[in-house]
Amino acid sequence: MKKGLFTFLLLVCSSQLFFAQKVTVKNDIVSVDGTAVFTLVYKNYPEAITLYNLNNEKLAIFSAEGYSDSKLITSSNPNGKVNYFDITFLNPDMDKCEIPIFGLKKHLAQYIISEGLVKEGKLDEAAVKQFCRINGMKFSEDRKNAGTTVIIKN
Repeated sequence: MKKGLFTFLLLVCSSQLFFAQKVTVKNDIVSVDGTAVFTLVYKNYPEAITLYNLNNEKLAIFSAEGYSDSKLITSSNPNGKVNYFDITFLNPDMDKCEIPIFGLKKHLAQYIISEGLVKEGKLDEAAVKQFCRINGMKFSEDRKNAGTTVIIKN
């Protein structure tokens, strides 16, 4: 039984490695397995990142926001700092949601790809709707209920 389970897990893990996509970012261009798919352009890093398709059409804007919450003060976070992206998708409904800030452009690119937000140079409307329903506006809600709110501009 243990040997069968080990073999099954080994097959699953190796198939994941075999089918894993290689994401690269060079000069703002995001490529998957060597094929360019979209661009991520920083403006006043990390204040705003714009997602463009390869025809230079804006698809979404990731605006960096932050606040301090006295309830979140720890030795590793002495100011109780919370940073997040407020995302506006430039689709007909102008969908909005929020996610934590990713440290590197490549991580954000991988996240956009893994969520299937861009397909064939356009926003995938169903994926965007689902993404926004799942992520919501949690940070804005938490910000309203924060102990002491201080707006942080990096």
